[in-house]
Amino acid sequence: RPIMQYFTDRTPGTYIEDKEVTLTWHYRDADPHFGSWQAKDMQMHIEDLLSNLPIETWQGNGLVEVRNRGAGKGSVLEKLFDW
Repeated sequence: RPIMQYFTDRTPGTYIEDKEVTLTWHYRDADPHFGSWQAKDMQMHIEDLLSNLPIETWQGNGLVEVRNRGAGKGSVLEKLFDW
C-alpha cells in the first residue's frame, strides 16, 4: 500500500481501493498519458519489491491490481463452497 499511496499523492485523479482479496490503484480520472505512465512505473516497482512473494500484479483499463497469486474471485468462491 505505501507504494500505491506514493503514486496516488503524485498523480491527481487517482485513488486506492482496498477490497477483500485485492488492492487496486485506479487512474481512470487522471491525465490519460501521465496516469498510464505512472501505472507502468508503479507496477514495475511493486513487482521488483515483492518478487519473492506469491503476489501478482495486473494492469487493466485505468487500474493496477495487486493480489495474492491464485486469489481471484473464482478461487474465493471455490473456498466458500468447498467446506
